[in-house]
Parts: sequence; C-alpha cells; structure tokens
Amino acid sequence: MKRKSRSRPSFIVLFSAVALLAGVAAGCSSSGTTPAASSSAGGPGSASFGVNATGTVQFWARTVSKTLAQKLVSEFNATHSNLKVKLTLTSINDDTTSLATSIRAGDPPDVVGLNDIDMPTFTRNGSFLNLTKAIARLPFASSLSPGHLGLGTYQGQEYGLPYWADLSVLWYNKQLFTKAGLNPNDPPTTYAQILSDAQAINKLGNGIHGFTFAGDCEGCLGFTVQPGIWASGSYLTSGPIGNQTATITNNQALIQALTLYRNMWTQKLVPDNDRTDDGPTWGQDFVAGKIGIMPGGYGQVEDIATPSELATEFGDTPLPGQTGGYSTFDGGDDFAIPTAAKNPSGAWEFITWVLQTQQQEQYPDLGATPIRTDLLTPAYSAAHPLDAVALKALGHGYAPVGLIYNQAFNVASGPWFQMFTTAVYDGNMNLALQQGQSGFTQLIQQAAS
Repeated sequence: MKRKSRSRPSFIVLFSAVALLAGVAAGCSSSGTTPAASSSAGGPGSASFGVNATGTVQFWARTVSKTLAQKLVSEFNATHSNLKVKLTLTSINDDTTSLATSIRAGDPPDVVGLNDIDMPTFTRNGSFLNLTKAIARLPFASSLSPGHLGLGTYQGQEYGLPYWADLSVLWYNKQLFTKAGLNPNDPPTTYAQILSDAQAINKLGNGIHGFTFAGDCEGCLGFTVQPGIWASGSYLTSGPIGNQTATITNNQALIQALTLYRNMWTQKLVPDNDRTDDGPTWGQDFVAGKIGIMPGGYGQVEDIATPSELATEFGDTPLPGQTGGYSTFDGGDDFAIPTAAKNPSGAWEFITWVLQTQQQEQYPDLGATPIRTDLLTPAYSAAHPLDAVALKALGHGYAPVGLIYNQAFNVASGPWFQMFTTAVYDGNMNLALQQGQSGFTQLIQQAAS
C-alpha cells in the first residue's frame, strides 16, 4: 500500500497554529479536573493498569497517519469485545490547538497521537499522565525510539512514547551511480564521499545533477541537515527545558555541515532552482532520475516512486556525519494520555496492543516506520529493505527537545534558515554563526520568560 503523499516531513506545521497554541496551552492545567477512574484499574504505576479495561477509548490522531490509525482501530475493535476505540482525525494545522482547548475545558481524548516535536509544550504544563513506570514494565522498552521518548520526557519523567516514525535518510540513484563509475552497493558514509560521489555524477551532464536539497524550505533543511550534525556528536542547543543555551558559535559539526552544502551550491552540483524549492515539489526531480543523491524523508520517495523504481533504481542509507556515524530526525507522532482522560487504563491497553510485534510489522504497508528497533531482523530486512535502513537509523535518532523548535526551524524568519542562507548562499560563515547564536539565544530566553 502506498503512503498518503506528502512532500514535507510530518512535523512541519503552520506557525500560526503554534503561535495560537501558546495562549491556549498556558491554561492547560488550570481546569482542576481530576482523571476519572477506568473500571477498577489503578494508575500507571499499578500492574493492573491497561489490563482488561472496558468501555470506550477516545483516540485523536493526525490526518497524516489516517491510513495507519484507521487500520489499527479497526483491528483492535474486531478483537476486543469489552473495549472499543473511537477514532477522531485532526488536521495537522490545528491539532495542537484543538488538543489544548479540550484539555483546558476538562474534556480531552483518552489518548492522542501528537506530533512528537510538540510534546514538550504539553509535558511541562502537567497536561499528560506520567507513564514512566508503565513504560518501564514494557518488555521492549529499551528498543523504543530514543528520539520519540526524549520528546516525551520532562524533568526525567516520561509522559509519552512512540506511535509511529517519519524519518530522514540519504536517498541515492543506483543507476546513476553505475553510470558514473561508482559502486551502487557502496553509498556514501562521510561528507567527503557525498561530495565526491555528487561530483562524479554531475559529470554525466544532460541535465543530471549530483545532489539536491529543498533550499527554500526551512523545515525540510532542518529535517535533513541536522542529523549529520548529531551523527558527529554535536547539537545546536544544550541543557534541559528552562535552562537551555545555544551552542552555535565554534560548533565544528555545524560548520562542516554548512560547508558541505556551500560546496554543493558553489560547485553547481545542484539544480539552480534548488534555491527557490520551498517543499511542494521536493524530490520529484530525484524520482525522475535527474539527481544522484538526495537527503530526504523515507516516506517522501516511497510516496511518489513506483514499486518497480523502488526495487531497481533507488537505494537509501542513513544520513552520515562528517567522518562517519549516522543519525536521523525522529519525526512522526507520540502517544500521550491526557491527565483528565476518562479512560486512561483503556488508552494504555490500546497503546500496548499497538506496540506489539504483530501490529508493528504491518507499519511499512500502512505508510509508517515501526518504532521498535528490535524488529530489525533479517526477515524484516528482506521483506522491507528500504524501510529497514530507516529502522536501523532509528536507534541513533534524535529530535531537539525544547519549546522553540517551530519558531527556530519552521519559519523563514527563524535563526536556522537565516544562518543557512548566509552561510550557503552568501558564503559568510562567521556572520551566519553570529546570526544563529544570537537568534537561538533570543528565542530560548523568550521561551523561559
């Protein structure tokens, strides 16, 4: 089954919705509502939590996971006679506002599939149940996506866990590799190899380019450039929420990443229109066979390429760091149970059922990557070779935990895109780093005030 087409990563949302959320979420924990009991189950710390629950579970999922959510709910309801799940799909542009409004009114869903990058806004306000003990009891807890768990963690306590993954990888055209004299079974694992492979492919001419990126899509760049920085062991911010600092100045991993893209641009290894590519057509030139290498979303190419093309023409590999290692942006959604949920035990029973192997193994055919690294077996790799690469990267994945992501990365005026533009297009690395340090610091201070 093909994924529902989307050219941008699932976490990129409209800033207007996020701005509105700030005012609504401030009152998330002010309703004074206490969670209603679910049958005779205790709370998340009890062994009876999520066992033999009854009644109805209200599940809100974003439309981007529609195919997955509908299939899971249908199968759960068909196999559970005493507990039923009712699915409500929410728009990706106002899902956070709708959730915050429902929490403030004391009438939230029992479980929500929330854009994982938005989790910190809710966890710090006491909006979700503390699931730390319940998660620890899961036999596969150590194999859950670390980036998703990190976004659901606040002050050492876990308030969410992974629902599905939308991951960034490095796509390459195996046929162009062969034509350029490169080994199609030896994709690049360092920045130097990415550059040299792109140079070799670019020499083919006839409208072929070695590399491509969505150069006017700030969120797309954050999704694909940052993993190389993380793979080198560096980050753009450090510290816990409430005590974070920007780490842009003299960040060598960041400098090397921006330098790679500067080289791609100045050496004309990318199409000229990359500068104005704002996302909607991102990846189409790659699938058309005109591009050798493209950092992008796993689902992005799987969306628009045919099964035959995926099997014979294209390959993917984890996004590498400057000298090796690899990482991925842990996009997708987290499960969370609002504090005022009426059936939290039923919600947890549904969540744990979804995380079981039988359900997780269906994910690739339902438009998602599983969120358990222990599913990466030889059998899984043989059945889903391209998704197996994304699942491999999941174990080394990350996503920035904080309150400024959308303002910093998902708007054109944010410090991330300003820094990228100054470094890559203008060639002024020193000014770019100054802009980044100042811009990130200002947003962090504003969020803390």
